[in-house]
Amino acid sequence: MSGRLKETYLANEPDNAIAPELYSKYHVKQGLRNENGTGVKVGLTRICDVIGYEMVNNHKRPIDGELIYRGYSLNDLVKLEKSTNKIQGYETAAFLLIFGNLPTPSELAEFQFVLKHNFSNSLVFENYRTKNLLNAMQIEVLKLFGQDLNPETDSLEDRMMKGLCILSSLPLFVFSVYSKKKISSYPLPHGGFAENVLWMARDHQPYSKQEARVLDVLMMVHADHGGGNNSTFADVVISSTGTDIYSCISAAIGSLKGPKHGGAAGKVGSQTQMLLKTLNSESTDEEMNELCEKILRKEAGDGSGLIYGIGHAIYTRSDPRCQLIKEEVRILAQEKGEEATFDLMERFEKAACRTMKKVKGNTVCANVDYYSGFAYHLLGIDQALYTPLFAISRCAGWIAHHLENRQSNRKLIRPANIYVGQRRTIDFDAVKKAQEQALQPSDWRVIL
Repeated sequence: MSGRLKETYLANEPDNAIAPELYSKYHVKQGLRNENGTGVKVGLTRICDVIGYEMVNNHKRPIDGELIYRGYSLNDLVKLEKSTNKIQGYETAAFLLIFGNLPTPSELAEFQFVLKHNFSNSLVFENYRTKNLLNAMQIEVLKLFGQDLNPETDSLEDRMMKGLCILSSLPLFVFSVYSKKKISSYPLPHGGFAENVLWMARDHQPYSKQEARVLDVLMMVHADHGGGNNSTFADVVISSTGTDIYSCISAAIGSLKGPKHGGAAGKVGSQTQMLLKTLNSESTDEEMNELCEKILRKEAGDGSGLIYGIGHAIYTRSDPRCQLIKEEVRILAQEKGEEATFDLMERFEKAACRTMKKVKGNTVCANVDYYSGFAYHLLGIDQALYTPLFAISRCAGWIAHHLENRQSNRKLIRPANIYVGQRRTIDFDAVKKAQEQALQPSDWRVIL
């Protein structure tokens, strides 16, 4: 790119900036957030509900967090999964989100068969030029459009099957590229979806039942989080245009890549490694509080001033996803002799919440990412796979919200902006004079 163009852009940067105070002046809700921090209501859904507070006299009052899939508490769904000897919680949750009801045994068996056989081999690569797996996933999902004989069909049942093809294909693509070994089919025909994912993510290493259960619960809690999270909202906005499901899922993946959304899982992974190097079982509460304050002052961590995995836009008292993962990780840590590390993580969680209250006056809790990073660490999964695994899991929710939008919310989503730039006029005489002066004799030959 031209260095001069870069300099020109920087010189004009003030003309592109919007002063923060203008948002309140024009009553614009930046980030689609109300002044009390709640999200602006932009749609209706029957798929998922996220509960973290109740409104009392227009003020948020924190309550224990709850995540609802199609009317069922996620806690109950995980409890249901643990009551069986099979690792199939993710498939059950995905079926529930997409179809609207819990599956019968025969429906679940058919759904599991489709998830493991409805893939496209065209997405299998041993090498890939794009280094970031999320970008590669976006590209390959869009390529599926070109291979579909009827990519623009608008029937809900066809869109659903296309979505399942995407969900079925993504794990084979991700782990083929990551391992640089072509994986042309699911390796465990009798294993659950999470078991197959774990087997591929760890290059065919044996796993314990608790390891498989931890990943199954991780995938269940990541399967959906309402229609207001950024990637699902991106999916719904694009779905409202009537375009194909491949475009919608690809856009959602692009949103999830961002460090303020799904990319946070990788940030937590790096933070976890830093904690394990900086603290130990002998560290005092005061030392932990001090480290938290240093992170907030940008003197420790990655210099961002953020304690990753702490705080959430909706959950304040507790994040139910975090609690579910935490309990499964506690069991796995005991199995692997990592109790001391788990205790350290738990103590730092409490220190971080205390420090946030002290320094910023905010009541916060650990979010889903905090123990997810530690869970992946215990499972021996590379940090490069954290966000791709999130994308694979969330694909079920994206499919469900895409179908709901195409069925019920037929209006194009088109919010409005307020123009706050200057009004300008063109001095045509000055432009003409400048053009004449710029025409040098050496340029005549070119013109003639």
